Amino acid sequence: MIKINLLGDTLAQVGGKKADKADAAAIPVYADTVATGRPSLPIAGVLCGLVIASAGGIYYVWLNRQIDKEAATQVELQAKKKDLEKYMELERKFRSQKEMLQKKKEVMMGLKSFQHLPVHFLEELANALPDDVWFREITQKGLSVTIRGESSSFEAINQFRNRLLEQTKWFSNVNYPAANKNGRTVEFTISCDLKNSA
Repeated sequence: MIKINLLGDTLAQVGGKKADKADAAAIPVYADTVATGRPSLPIAGVLCGLVIASAGGIYYVWLNRQIDKEAATQVELQAKKKDLEKYMELERKFRSQKEMLQKKKEVMMGLKSFQHLPVHFLEELANALPDDVWFREITQKGLSVTIRGESSSFEAINQFRNRLLEQTKWFSNVNYPAANKNGRTVEFTISCDLKNSA
């Protein structure tokens, strides 16, 4: 007699499926390395690092060249400055001599412009002087003049003062501060300012 085990096949099939699944889990699967990008990531990082390091090295070399160039320029400028110092010293001496000569010229021009004043001053004083007035002392400080003298009367002193007031071309600020009778004569003081008229 023949026995057919139908359940056994079903169980064998189920067991076979379970075995297939277990075998499938146990069998190593080799993945395609070209399809996934994970193994290429370290290579890209290394390449980026090399590029950054190269750029840094190039920049460092460029900076060193610039520093060397600036140092050479500084040495050259210092040498030029040392060469030009003698000319700068000559220029300073020239300026000081020029200023001194300019001051001397101004003094000489001032003296020349005032040179004619004493002659005209004495001439105008002589023209304004009455017959009975005479001088004892004439002092000058700059353009200010003080006259001390004597006269036989107050009227003669007033006449002298009025004549000085009339000479506006040569005299200004004519003052008559004091007159004292001393015996037969009258002592007086008159002050005025000279004008630098041509």
